Parts: sequence; structure tokens; C-alpha cells
Amino acid sequence: MVEKQRVKSKQKEQSDAKILAKDLKREAKERAQVAEKAKRLEARYIRENWFKLDNAALIYPAIGSTEWNSVFRISAIIKDKVDAVKLQTALDDTLKRYPFFNVSLCDGLFWHYFQILATKPKIEPEVEYPCRPFEFSRTSQIFRVLYYDNKISFETFHSLTDGNGAIRFFNTLLVRYFELNGLVFDDLNKFDLNVRDLPVMEEMEDAFKRYAEKGKTKPRSESVAFAVKGPLESLQVLKVVTGIVDVDKLKALSKSYDATINEFLSAVYLKVLIEEKKRDNKQSKRPVKLSVPVNMRRFYPSKTMRNFAQFINIEIPVDKEDGTFAFILDLVKNQSKNFNKDYLKQIINANVKSERNFFVRIMPLAIKDAMLKLIYNRVGERQFTSTLTNLGICELPEKIKDKIINYHVVLGATKLNRINLTAISFNGKCSLTFTTRLVDMRLIRDFFTRLSQLGLQVDLISNI
Repeated sequence: MVEKQRVKSKQKEQSDAKILAKDLKREAKERAQVAEKAKRLEARYIRENWFKLDNAALIYPAIGSTEWNSVFRISAIIKDKVDAVKLQTALDDTLKRYPFFNVSLCDGLFWHYFQILATKPKIEPEVEYPCRPFEFSRTSQIFRVLYYDNKISFETFHSLTDGNGAIRFFNTLLVRYFELNGLVFDDLNKFDLNVRDLPVMEEMEDAFKRYAEKGKTKPRSESVAFAVKGPLESLQVLKVVTGIVDVDKLKALSKSYDATINEFLSAVYLKVLIEEKKRDNKQSKRPVKLSVPVNMRRFYPSKTMRNFAQFINIEIPVDKEDGTFAFILDLVKNQSKNFNKDYLKQIINANVKSERNFFVRIMPLAIKDAMLKLIYNRVGERQFTSTLTNLGICELPEKIKDKIINYHVVLGATKLNRINLTAISFNGKCSLTFTTRLVDMRLIRDFFTRLSQLGLQVDLISNI
């Protein structure tokens, strides 16, 4: 018996060793492939000063217009009034670290592409509503840095980057700004926010293409979701309402329901959206669905500063809408478990497969844009009711924390959906920000009222 156990143990050790060797070989191969891709990208970058849009970015130019395009904002409220001269210098220095942010969006024969610009952007005083559309030309940037009193904001067209890339660029800018105001940091490398670092070519990679395979793909078809209706403000107006709550209390409340903060907030928002739906009998058969972006870097390692997120929809079936809050939260948690690495890989495979399709590739840009716009209008935002984007905890060096009051994330008005919610946490506070063009603010009021009823103190600020 002892001998058999010894043999089995040895066989298991040998099997584990083979698996480990195989994993190490695969990882080494992946690192070599990344290095080779980075080398080719660097050569082209130096030679041509242009690069392609990433897979997720392709849709945004197609569905936009001069009156609307997909823009989002990250803002920091600081304790002192902004020094515009130092902010401009900080931006100039930050662009030396991230030169691939200083681009224009151009039209090619088959695809849109980014052109590196020689001119540097100028910071602007904030005088209009947030997230106004960009005017695209071969000489204009697709981001802007704004300031007003003690607020600094970074706005960008979504094709350039996602929330993860934007927050890193913005935090590098803030660190440099405070350096110019006399702060000395000794831990910038820990946070990767040093403008003195050289650009890293992997930060430019299209990580979707890196990880896409010819394997299983996820079908795109989904049911049409309930849509919030109501009179709208003019196209130039974007209402912004932020509720600030204590992070530790929010975390403790979420934990009391055995949920993450994101799951808890999703359930609260879905419950409020269900109540809104009950006031609209015309859409009684359409489910309420919340679109939640997943940072793919959590599952597939990448330093990319470009788009690398996937949107997944959490759905409350029509026949389960009368459930309690705890029941709705259980539905959210159960669905969230299904959005694993393999599920997300299937979405990547499907999206990249479409881009690589021979007939799609040779299709002229004008026809391609028209086709993408048609598809988006028919499925796109019709498959979800609203979005909840949580950028998580914003990590910064200790010396800077007492210089910043809080952060806000603002989503520009989407093409079809009437209302969206974001979350970001910093220094013990979580900012929950709604953006909408709806005249009626009842839905926003109901959300924050429900948080208060659940035991959270909510401090509200707004631009209206």
C-alpha cells in the first residue's frame, strides 16, 4: 500500500512538472510574441507616425456625428485654485511620456486611423456643459484638458482610450502638475506615473488582437431591452448629478449582502430601473438590462493604454421583476459569475473575427461606416437600458492625497439611452455620478433615496 502511494505521488509530481513546464513554455512563447509585436509596432511608429484604431474603437467614428460623438470625462477637484501656466507645462510633459495620445482621427480608404501630431494641444477654461462633441480634422486632437477654479478635467473621444487608460494619463498629468507646484515624490515608479519614463510600445498595442483566437465565438443576438423614456433637454445640455458616499460604509453594506460593491450598486440601480419600467406599460415585455464594462486587463495581462474592456449585460427577466432587493442582488451575483475569462474570450474572438473578415477589410470606409451605423442603431444600445461604469479605487502617492478633494467620472450622453451612472473611489469617498438629458430627474432621486434607506449618507452636488 505504501509503495503504491509512493508511486502515485511520484507520478503526480511528474505530471505536475510536465504541466508546469508546458505552462512556462506557453508563457515564454507569449512573451516572445508580445516582444516581436512591440518591435514591429515601434518600427512602424518611428517610420510612419500613424497607427490603426483598436478593435473596440472602430465603432465610435462610424456612429458619431458633428452633433454627437462618444466622449467621457475624468475630473479632479483640488484644494487650491488651478494654476493654468503650470497645468499647460504639466500637459506638455505628460505628452512626452504618452506621445500616442497626441493624435488626430483621420479617414483612410478602408479604415479610420490615428495620425501623430507635431502640434501640442492647449488647455482650455471650462465654459460649456461637459463632454461636448469633438470636431474631427487632420490637425485637431481628440482629447482636451479643461480647468475651472479648483477643478481639472480630462475629456476624450472613446476611440482613443478606455477608462483605465484615461485615468492613468490623467493621474500622470496631476502628479506632474503637483511636482511643478513643489511636491517631491519618491514612489512614482510604484504607481507608474512618472513623466520622465520613456514611452512603452506595449502601451499602444491592440490587446484584443493579441489575445484573439480562431476558437469559439459568442453570438451577438440579444433581446431588446426596456428603454427609459421622457422629454429631453436640448442637445447641448448634459445634466450631471453626483452623490458622494463613504467607501468603507458602502463596502460594509455590500459585504452584509455577501456582494461586491459593483454587484451591490448594480442591484440597487436595477431595482430603481424596474420601478421606472412599471410606469411604462408599453414596454412591459422588455427586460431591464444594465450594461457593465469589464476591464480585460484583469483577465488578460496587458499594459495597453488603448481600449481593452468588454461590455456585458446583466438582465432581470420580466417574470422576476417583482422580487425583493435581495432576490435581485442574487440574480446579479449569479450572472456575474458566468462572465468569466472563457466567456470574455468568446466575445473577443467574435469581434476580431468580424474585423478580419476579408470582405469587411476590402469594403470602402464610407460603406463600412454606414453598415456599422446601421447595425449599431438596430442592436447596439437597444440591448441594454443603462450603463454602470465603475473605475474602482484611484491609487495615488500619499503626498498627493491631501491635495485632492475627490474625483468624478462623467459619461457623455449616449446616442439612444437616456441616463448613465459611473463610480470612482478616492481617499475614502466614492463618487456616484449620473449623466442625463432627461427633463424628469425622478430616477436619479429614487436611486439616491434607496441608498439612504439602506443606511448610507449621501452628499449631493450637481451642475443644475
